[in-house]
Amino acid sequence: MKIGELVKQHIKDIFSNCEIAEHDEIYHLLDYKDSKNMFGVNYPFCTELENIEQSESKRYWTEIYIVRSKRVRVTSQWFEKSRESFLKYIESKGISVENNLENSTNNEHKALSPFKNNSNSRYRGAAIGNSQNLFIRNILSNLGQESFTENDWNLTKDYFLYKCAYCALEAELLIEHAIPINKEKLGEHKLGNVVPSCKTCNSRKAGKDFREFLGDDTAAIEKIEQYMDSRNYVPLEDNEQIKMILNMAYKEVGFLAERYVTIINELFSHSINNYKQPNE
Repeated sequence: MKIGELVKQHIKDIFSNCEIAEHDEIYHLLDYKDSKNMFGVNYPFCTELENIEQSESKRYWTEIYIVRSKRVRVTSQWFEKSRESFLKYIESKGISVENNLENSTNNEHKALSPFKNNSNSRYRGAAIGNSQNLFIRNILSNLGQESFTENDWNLTKDYFLYKCAYCALEAELLIEHAIPINKEKLGEHKLGNVVPSCKTCNSRKAGKDFREFLGDDTAAIEKIEQYMDSRNYVPLEDNEQIKMILNMAYKEVGFLAERYVTIINELFSHSINNYKQPNE
């Protein structure tokens, strides 16, 4: 389980502890230094809504929690090096470690496509999942009113000194989305999400978020985040409402395809029956 998923799965238990057992614990979670000492993160565990500047909003998950009458959001800036500290913290609070997130996620994905167990699977046939994913990419690529040109792309390459944003290699540069355009990561085809990448990093990164891919390379992560800020790009990351809408769209494409396959198959079946009747 990724560190971000691990943290999100235990947020409610952590805040429950603040409400029921340790009322003052929320003040430690709101404090930068205490959070740094407890978790090794560079942001407070959570911050009150009124204290989050717009430029910093993307560094917090979108879900709002009410803890001790305070409306807060939890930082999303977690790295693998904080896993041990986080586990020690929740264990010290008597919170059990949950391990069922990956199973529930896998079950959800299995339920999304109506063609998952289709009996007429065919070698090198077109999978409905490809169309579903393309539809989601089309939606995410057209949100908002932003436009950009080749000159804007050249300025982006200049921002990164004509080097790969991930490994700093001087090489042939490809357009790469720092946050992938899919229904899980919610990346968009906007200038602030477009960075230069060498072919190797582009291939290795695949569907990973730039933070996942870069791991503990905080310098490269900060460079990309600063670039996003300079282009006024605020990621949709972890926006549950958007995810819900895109999941609906994803399933509808599958059901729509199934509907028309059924209609056409029935048409073929009817035509074959009519053709056979004169010979019977």
